[in-house]
Amino acid sequence: MYKVLIVDDEPMIREGLRTIVDWGSEGFEIVDTASNGKEGLEKFGRIEPDLTIVDIRMPGMTGLDLIERVRKENSTAHFLILSGYAEFDYAKRAIVSGVSGYLLKPVDEAELLDELRRVHELLQREKEARSARMEQEAALPKAQLVEELLFEDDPQDEEHREKLVNALGLSAPAYRIVLLDAHGGAETESRQHAVFRQRLKESFEEKNGDILFSAGSHIGLLLVRQNHAECGDKLRNQLTEAAGELEFHASCGPAVDHLLELSASFREAEHLLHARFFFENGSVIDPAAYQALFATGNADELDSESEDGPQLGDKLYYALDIRSRDAVEKVLAELEQEAVSRRMDEAAVRGEYSRTLSLAMGKLSSGSSSAAELAQNYHSLLLSDVNQAQSYGALKQQVHTRFGELIDRFGGANKDTVLKQMIDFIRRNYSENLKLELLAEMFGYNSGYLGKLFKNYTGEYFNAFVDKVRVEKAKELLAQGLKVHQVAARVGYSNADYFHSKFRKYVGTSPSAYRSEAHGEQQSGES
Repeated sequence: MYKVLIVDDEPMIREGLRTIVDWGSEGFEIVDTASNGKEGLEKFGRIEPDLTIVDIRMPGMTGLDLIERVRKENSTAHFLILSGYAEFDYAKRAIVSGVSGYLLKPVDEAELLDELRRVHELLQREKEARSARMEQEAALPKAQLVEELLFEDDPQDEEHREKLVNALGLSAPAYRIVLLDAHGGAETESRQHAVFRQRLKESFEEKNGDILFSAGSHIGLLLVRQNHAECGDKLRNQLTEAAGELEFHASCGPAVDHLLELSASFREAEHLLHARFFFENGSVIDPAAYQALFATGNADELDSESEDGPQLGDKLYYALDIRSRDAVEKVLAELEQEAVSRRMDEAAVRGEYSRTLSLAMGKLSSGSSSAAELAQNYHSLLLSDVNQAQSYGALKQQVHTRFGELIDRFGGANKDTVLKQMIDFIRRNYSENLKLELLAEMFGYNSGYLGKLFKNYTGEYFNAFVDKVRVEKAKELLAQGLKVHQVAARVGYSNADYFHSKFRKYVGTSPSAYRSEAHGEQQSGES
């Protein structure tokens, strides 16, 4: 029997509808009535009738109001509306809104029977369609059922999800998702993948009752187990044996108690797999391994440091320019800490390394010296290494090796004393934001101690020496006729007034006066 709810504010109408036809013979049963729209809405939620007969006009909540409220939660509910002749146009608009039909008051027995039989036929067709769908779902391969459960277009459709779970027919205290990313040689990868899937099927589906499914470009495994300990050496050994020549990474989502919670395990496994670039081939990444890798460092601290000091690309350039292996190692360690602290994915890591290396190598290769040409060649090699590395470990190793080779090929300069290297560095980089603390870090000295050594060797404090080098270069540029603000920027002073005071201090005249005098002498000499 299909359940019926009658909602009308007139008791005679409600009672008349109860007795006007033999509801049982038509396949219906009146389970309750309501005297207004609010009461009808409450009873609808409790009874969930198959058919609701509702008066179109009632005090307070009208029949159309009730229907609209129900439609927000139940798009398939069936309604017959009651209306008088004066409300006929109103009733027609209601039909357009999705009701199953309407009845004019006073209700005619024949019309009511016609409507009931029409609605009954409609309900029967829907019931048969649901049964057919359930049979079809039960006949689907289990992999397809898992995929539909995980990638359901409407994850809020709990009824459909329950049916998928029932169709799977699994019963275990624990379930979890494992995702696999595998790759091999370009020529044989397709064949290797097919072998891999077959071995997984034999090892997991046929032996353990697990389910192998597709998850986009990845292979998915639904593990069905009697306990929660599934991400250890046993799983890794099984996957390694199945992979053969393929390289692979696996991620292991958390165990869940019910298949309806499976999407949570899948989402976590997907998140973990994004970090596969940081793990070696054959790794099984679970939440513990992920947290252990990314536990150190703080991205906010790194950001605040980078705002006050030079960018990593500049620091790497300085380290290479003074030919210091130790300084290069320190900068690369900072770059690694930044990548880990920010939990970068593969694309972000490659991008950050490419940007930092390009900044350093671009500065190093500017000019026409043999060292600059060598730097240009290594710039291309480094970018190729960054883009082709199969793991973060391989990327780091290759970059370290390249920089070691580059410093060796520069030759000679690293045999000079630290102080001579500092002086050469200042003369080459006078326009940079040079700080004694940075050079001390590069050379591995305490900044106070290095400052004393520099003063004893040159007779000048570090900052004064830098200013004098800049002023000497400024004199050359002013003599060429460049404007004062252009010269200030070129020699490393962002503030023209500050440049003016430094120039006057060391030369005894203003930059503009020096420019006029030097330029005039030059023109006089030419004539």
